[in-house]
Parts: sequence; C-alpha cells; structure tokens
Amino acid sequence: MPTAEPHISLIVPAYNEENYLARTLQGVNQAKEAYRDPSSIEVVVVNNMSTDRTELVARSHGAQVLVEEKRCIAAVRNRGVRGSFGRIVAFLDADSLVSRNVFNAIQETMMSGKYIGGSTNVKLDRMSVGLFATMCLTVFPARLLFGVSGGLFFTERSTFHELGGFDERSYCAEDSAFLLALRKHGRRLRRGFRVLKNEVTITSSRSFDRFGDWYYLLNLPRILLHGGSRAFQSREFCNRYWYNPDR
Repeated sequence: MPTAEPHISLIVPAYNEENYLARTLQGVNQAKEAYRDPSSIEVVVVNNMSTDRTELVARSHGAQVLVEEKRCIAAVRNRGVRGSFGRIVAFLDADSLVSRNVFNAIQETMMSGKYIGGSTNVKLDRMSVGLFATMCLTVFPARLLFGVSGGLFFTERSTFHELGGFDERSYCAEDSAFLLALRKHGRRLRRGFRVLKNEVTITSSRSFDRFGDWYYLLNLPRILLHGGSRAFQSREFCNRYWYNPDR
C-alpha cells in the first residue's frame, strides 16, 4: 500500500495492448504532472492474461500492474478497484488519450460535493459517415437522454461499492450499465452527474478499422434479436460482435 493515500486511482484494463498502452500512459503521465500533487495519482494497469509485452510496457511507464485471470472486462475493472487505494476511482481504456487537465477537473468536481461522479467527453481518433451515424445512435442519445458520456469516467470509491461495482455477468457494455446506475443513484441523493465539457478523451477507432465503419450499426438488430442488453451476458455473442473473435 502507498505510504500516502492517493487522491485518485486510475484503472486501466488491458489485454494484449502493447501497441496502444505506451501512448495512453504517456498521456496519463502528462496529466499527472499537471496535477497539483502528481504523487497522489495512482495508475493501475490490470493485465487480463496478455500474451504480449503489455505488462512490461505498463511497468516501464510507472504503472502498478495487477493480474486478473477471468476473461471478463467487468471483472478486470473490479480487480483494479480492489487493488487500489484512492478515494476517487477513475476508469480509462488502454487505447485512449486523456486531456492534460483531467485530474484537476476530477478533483475539483468531487471536492464540490455536488456530484455523484462524472466523465469526460469522448471523441474518436478519426471520423467517417459510418462512424458519425453510429455515434448518433449510441453516444449522442446517451448524452442527451441520460446526461452521461463515455471516455474516462469516475466516482468516489465508497459510491462504487454502494453500487456493487461492475456487473460480472456482462462481457461488454458494463461501463454503460454502471454509468446509468451511477446517474440514477445520484438522483436519489440529489447529486448530479457532471460531464467535463473542457476535457476530451480521444479513443481509438481500431474496432471499426478491423470490422468496418458500419459494422456495429448494422449489427444493432442482432443485439435486439438476441435479447437486447441480455446479449451482453453471452460471452460468445460479445466475442463475435464486440471483441476479437479469436480471443
């Protein structure tokens, strides 16, 4: 355990991310240096049984490394929380770039006492007609209807435990389910969910590069026919339509 309790624990799940993780952690380290107390930011990479140099890359950039054997992204995120110590827990994908002031914005938000948690805005690293159409039917409605956004998201550790963490029955979209539950919990407590308007997380479009820019949009009917959100509790379905089929 750290000698001084960290303010913020950033959890980064990783499976065979050697080609993306270095750039992600470089951005995180720049954001740490911009924070008023860089030593109080704890960066935890949770290695989900990678077969490449993911762990080496993480350690070489100063991150703590934990291991989770269960092939379930929700379990990987939960492992990161169990193995970290910050009062605030934040979550970032291994292929995403954070803005330089993000940790200051998180601390300011949570210290105000007005918010149950929050997130940054999210932006893809490239855009096309297919990607824009996909965002119009997924990301934008989540922001407009529910007031939540993806990218990097955060809450207090105590709140995370009150909500029971991420649902390990789900093999994908666990972050969306958690954010909606967090928002609902905040309404009960009369605390808002804050989207950091000036902080943008740029995320990789690599899945679209692999499957095609229209892939996820065209497969929305498959999700509905498979039972809607219950489809995300099928590992076979998620591997076929969400992740690498060979995983």
